[in-house]
Amino acid sequence: MGRPLLYGSSPKVLPSPQLAEKCQALDAQENLLGVVISKLEHHKGGALRGYIAMLAVKKEHRGKGIATKLVRLAIDIMIEREADEIALETEVTNTAAMKLYERLGFLRSKRLHRYYLNGNSAFRFILFIKDSSAARVEYEEWQGDQPELPPSA
Repeated sequence: MGRPLLYGSSPKVLPSPQLAEKCQALDAQENLLGVVISKLEHHKGGALRGYIAMLAVKKEHRGKGIATKLVRLAIDIMIEREADEIALETEVTNTAAMKLYERLGFLRSKRLHRYYLNGNSAFRFILFIKDSSAARVEYEEWQGDQPELPPSA
């Protein structure tokens, strides 16, 4: 486990001692402000793919950079564990999340129609860590067959 990272003067972001794939943002009183859950597994083509399964920050603490810190920490942990790429999905209506992921270097790879149980569609985002990533080839082939996606608003 890495040592806690301080965010500003009070919240800290740290990997959970029980599960390295769960990172939490806590305030000075150890109240939970946000969490990111990620995992690492082999993907088709042999790539070691990191996956960000969930990111949540309490509404009253959004816009303070906590989500960015959490995602960066999850990315750093997966890179330390030799990830070739990192993937995630987010609802097509969640423009704040899309902006965050694009700022961090993620690329929209495909639209997943009716992906969520509520019937909403999602975009899959990929962050290529290594140039040899099998998903990079898949992404480039897919992009050649698709119309240009508009940037996040």
